[in-house]
Amino acid sequence: MPIEPLFTSVKELQFYLLAGAFALARMTGFMLLMPLFSRVPLSGLLRSGVALALAVPIFPMIVHKLTSTDLQTTMVVLYMLKEVVVGVTLGLAMGIPFWAAEAAGDILDLQRGSTMGTLIDPMMTHETGATGTFLAVIMVTIYLAAGGLQLSLTSLYDSYGLWPIDRLLPLFSQDAAGIFLGLLNRILVMALTLVFPLVISMLLSDIVLAFLARASPHLNVFALSLVVKTLVFSLVFVLYAAFLLSYMNRDLGFLREAGRQIQAIGCLSCQ
Repeated sequence: MPIEPLFTSVKELQFYLLAGAFALARMTGFMLLMPLFSRVPLSGLLRSGVALALAVPIFPMIVHKLTSTDLQTTMVVLYMLKEVVVGVTLGLAMGIPFWAAEAAGDILDLQRGSTMGTLIDPMMTHETGATGTFLAVIMVTIYLAAGGLQLSLTSLYDSYGLWPIDRLLPLFSQDAAGIFLGLLNRILVMALTLVFPLVISMLLSDIVLAFLARASPHLNVFALSLVVKTLVFSLVFVLYAAFLLSYMNRDLGFLREAGRQIQAIGCLSCQ
């Protein structure tokens, strides 16, 4: 029995396994930072399966790239690390609205003095604020209902044209650092925009309690403020819920700018 066909098939198998590893690297880095996937407690095998399923559309392109690229064996690890870094960068750009929603909830908990009421989030396996978790879950729900996953994956697939797998160092523009800082600033701006009416209502309740403490010095205003702020928060939040959903939907529109943000981070003139 000739053994040449067997060796040929083994080499082809190794080649396709390498292509699959390259496809998984960027997708895995994206899923590590994207709140949609990081909030779901996926095991290693299940997470790899989801990443592989989402990477199927780009698999033929990666096979074609590897066919036309003379990739040295010793450089494979560095190329893999580069793919993970690019995926993490994309996850950072896409996760801004979700972190803004969670930060908004943390600001509300801080204002109404309920930061001691943290809970163990089974999705995140660490302590988190109840309001922040609630707003983050709402944001994820709106994101999925509005087709945000398809939009994010499209931007991820388009990134292979900006940062191809056969280039060792991902090229960043001179303004990349400023854009990254702008993305972090965007989290705070979105968070404050979401909770501004609620913060104002609790500020007014603080003013009322200050006058009450002035009029009745023997009253325990601190203990009373926790109850009053919680009641004010509950009432205003119900009235503000309809507007809050529209504001969250508007913030998710930021994902439509993600493609332009990614192009601004990359150096198109250096390709």
